Amino acid sequence: MAHKSKCDVIVTYCWNRVGYNILRSLADKGLGVWAADTSKHNICSMSKFCAGSFTYPDPFTKEEAFICCLLEKIHELKPKVLMPTHDEGIVIARHRNRFPKDLIIPIETESKLKQLSNKKIATDLARKAGVPVPEVFSSIDDIPAYPVVFKTVIGNSAKGVFFPKNKEELSKLVDKFENVETLIEEWIGGGDVCVDCIRYGDFFQASVYKAIVTKTDGGGTTTQRQIISMPALVEYARNFLNAVDYNGVCGLDFRVDKKHNRIAFIEMNARFTGGLATPIAAGFDIPYILYCLSTEGKYEHRSDARIGTSTKWILGDIITMVGRIVSLKIKPSEIRQVFRFRGFNAFDDFRPDDKRAIIGEMMYYITKLIKNRKLNP
Repeated sequence: MAHKSKCDVIVTYCWNRVGYNILRSLADKGLGVWAADTSKHNICSMSKFCAGSFTYPDPFTKEEAFICCLLEKIHELKPKVLMPTHDEGIVIARHRNRFPKDLIIPIETESKLKQLSNKKIATDLARKAGVPVPEVFSSIDDIPAYPVVFKTVIGNSAKGVFFPKNKEELSKLVDKFENVETLIEEWIGGGDVCVDCIRYGDFFQASVYKAIVTKTDGGGTTTQRQIISMPALVEYARNFLNAVDYNGVCGLDFRVDKKHNRIAFIEMNARFTGGLATPIAAGFDIPYILYCLSTEGKYEHRSDARIGTSTKWILGDIITMVGRIVSLKIKPSEIRQVFRFRGFNAFDDFRPDDKRAIIGEMMYYITKLIKNRKLNP
């Protein structure tokens, strides 16, 4: 696309449905949104609502080249806002002083992002803020019952998360990850519930959704979810964000076990969450609210998420089914749920007026599958 296309916002890490929902949110308000990623063809670059796109070097392996590319494009396109969507935000925050002073980058400092991305540190901060957390074990010998949760303190999309069923399985994991910082917690039943939040100075708003289907067994990335009412979780989220003085968008993951009346904080994602499509479909337009707060310093419209709103990630459901079949863990009820299309208010990765976008998403995943032989990029 020609460089003369309007550029109000550059959105980075745009290969997935999160970037797509940010793109649609802002473009629907008349803003010119450019998509940037390491890949040329993806769900955002192939969307007809994308004002333009460009590629950059891998921010995690070629950090300096990544920053230089962004600086060059910002000088050329002159956007008002640079909006990171994932962990590349930490890299951008590290070099914030190299960007133009009038460029708005609505993320926290590098140190705060790194601190909150560490599951062990975040769990300790949540406990200090009065948020219920799982019991943490410092030694294998302290564990009274199995299964437990074993995870690396840095990771996303359920990567580095395991559920050992006995001491032998746990010991093998401890040995395997002996050079990596890890965390061992009690296993809590029930299901995953996420609180999507925006806190910006005195402004705070949140919505809660429960997972209906998760891409990996035991929790993690959701492919189907529904907005629910849980005021207690919203207050826990508010208290946590006030305690750490966090400004920006984020998601707090909880386990909710109604049978045993347990609620426990799992982790914080100091960025846009994978389930972003759900609050947007429910009327809680997180990307646009963030844009308004960061550019105008205010957002005066109340936009509570409509309870019962549900969304489905189409390609994610397909990947889920394939993964379950390969692992021989598929259940008839899950097959029925994956093939259900009625009753959803929106789809994460498909809209009838933008059919090319989902083709871009499929192209990206197929490319990664061929290259890495993994369904979880």
